[in-house]
Amino acid sequence: MTRPEDIRDRMTNVRQIGSIISTLRAIAAAHQNEAKGHLAAIRAQEEAVAEALGAALRLGGAMPTADPVAQAITLVIGAAQGFSGSFGERMAEAAQGAAARGDTLIVVGSRTIGALEDQGVTLAVREEMAPHAPEVPQLAIRLSDALFAELAKRPGAAVRMIYADPENIAAGPILRSLFPLDQSRFSTKPRVAPLTTLSPAGLTAALIEEYVFTEICEGLMLGFAAENAARAEAMARAQTAVKQISGDLKQEFQRARQEQMTTEIIELASAAEVSGEV
Repeated sequence: MTRPEDIRDRMTNVRQIGSIISTLRAIAAAHQNEAKGHLAAIRAQEEAVAEALGAALRLGGAMPTADPVAQAITLVIGAAQGFSGSFGERMAEAAQGAAARGDTLIVVGSRTIGALEDQGVTLAVREEMAPHAPEVPQLAIRLSDALFAELAKRPGAAVRMIYADPENIAAGPILRSLFPLDQSRFSTKPRVAPLTTLSPAGLTAALIEEYVFTEICEGLMLGFAAENAARAEAMARAQTAVKQISGDLKQEFQRARQEQMTTEIIELASAAEVSGEV
């Protein structure tokens, strides 16, 4: 028979685990909400750069084309930590698919980096995910520099980005083309020409770099929010499991305590009978 004291100790451990899970869930939810606020600013910047790029194209700037022969480059916004269900594994699988195509990989997130390296996948660049949303722009700057350094080695290479949508994690990793740019996103309707001291070609090139940087910022922020959304969901499921275990232990404790009391009563009654006979 299990002693009630042992069950009580297990109940205490389960309560402590539940407290940790609640804290992890709260932190993940806070990070997710923080990222949503930053996404609005990033998308406003993206829209402004897209409008400026459209104006540069109307001035005579030309959009560069991709070289179908050049080795593609894929930026993977992966998982930084664990406790996020199958999120990390799914991002690693998507990255492995890109590696199987022969893409050069730039990977963000220590969890995904570790999974790929365990599989023997070669990474051109590896970066830790920003621990907080306000630090994403600095990470985007480093990744942009790394990306354009890789592009200098293989001019015209197609550039892709793998990330996840926090609003629809179940859909899995998303593959977006960063280069060549989707020209349908840039307005070519006649408008008043802006004043500029740069040539159309120089202005277009500078705006393309700014646009790609903004796209990377958006992908990082979405990936940051998606991992935290996945962690919040995983912790919610863990909380349900902890409540179930806690309820089962409480019932087990009550049964064990009742059995212990019954045993003690029987022992006392037996001792009284023996004493009376003597």
